[in-house]
Amino acid sequence: MFASRFAIALVVAIISMAGAIVSVNYVIDTKLDSVARVNVTTAEGSAKGGNFLVIGSDTRAFVATDADQKAFGGDEGGQRSDTMMVVHVEPDAKRTLVVSFPRDLWVDIPGVGMSKINAAFNSGPDTVIATLKKNFGIDINHFVEVDFKSFQGIVEAIGSVPVYLPYPARDEKTGLYVPVPGCVSLNGKAALAYARSRGMQYYSLPKARWLKADAVPDIDRIKRQQEFLRRLVGVAVAQSLDDPITANDVAGEVLKNLTIDDGLSKDDIFALIDAFRSVNPNDSSALDFETLPWATGPTQHGLSVLYPKDPDWRSLVARLGGAKGGGGTTTTTTPGSTTSPGGSSSVAGVPTTTSTTRASTAPGGGPEISNQSQLGEPVPIEAPCTPSI
Repeated sequence: MFASRFAIALVVAIISMAGAIVSVNYVIDTKLDSVARVNVTTAEGSAKGGNFLVIGSDTRAFVATDADQKAFGGDEGGQRSDTMMVVHVEPDAKRTLVVSFPRDLWVDIPGVGMSKINAAFNSGPDTVIATLKKNFGIDINHFVEVDFKSFQGIVEAIGSVPVYLPYPARDEKTGLYVPVPGCVSLNGKAALAYARSRGMQYYSLPKARWLKADAVPDIDRIKRQQEFLRRLVGVAVAQSLDDPITANDVAGEVLKNLTIDDGLSKDDIFALIDAFRSVNPNDSSALDFETLPWATGPTQHGLSVLYPKDPDWRSLVARLGGAKGGGGTTTTTTPGSTTSPGGSSSVAGVPTTTSTTRASTAPGGGPEISNQSQLGEPVPIEAPCTPSI
């Protein structure tokens, strides 16, 4: 199953584009009227900040032409969220926190029961909101949904986005193929293949064969997403400041396939504009990206799943205003459980591996290279992929 991975990139890009256009009020007024709306039950907002739930759906409902069929596949029925992020914005404090929720988290979905969190969207956005509230105590003030056709469109509108690949890379399922490593500029099609990748492979010269790139595909994919987002927004903002026509084109591409809650107003958009206006793609502190702390553990019905890591997730979710009474499905330290150096522990005696994914320290900002001994030395990282110090 292929899915959208970069919903938040689209949302940040659209509001950043609007912030870069001189006639921002006109752009917001005219383009916001064309966006699809959905009736969603959300919490009352606060002047001090709010939570935006951003969903990237794997729906193929937009597929209407042979070209779309070839690029994105046919409608597989139903919809699931393969990207789920909560963006917490505090306009007065100029602070923005983006928390990714791994799609394989094992949670209690209201009306469904225990399942992976990405299945919640199959019952609609209200069920996703209820799931976040029940499991983590998080209130959601606004809802945004996009699909990966929008993602490809925004990259094509700005031309390309540079990413660092330490080795030749491929994903046979998504069609990603980069034979020459280094700082590579990805166009819309290649960027989409990169964004959809859960089966990334690197080519090992010492072994003369392709090797698995990711230690935990769902988590390493998130790290790539977060770094790509910084670069996508940075390029988009820079080009829009120089050329308002580009900004308008990007806004149009995003809005073609965007769905928002019927309560999202122009004032809410401006709050986001203020929060994201100064994004620097080489500055990891410009946006605070986090991934909900997770743990591996027992399989469920033959499925590999992840569990919220208790108590680590609570301090992060508290920054979203949550964790008050939530967390009924999280892992806990039980009698007989152990915690070992290096971040591994056990749940009910079953060995687990835990993580609190934060901004990457790997070259280029992506995932750490887990099997470098087999892959050999990565190629040097060069501008424009060089991170700032």
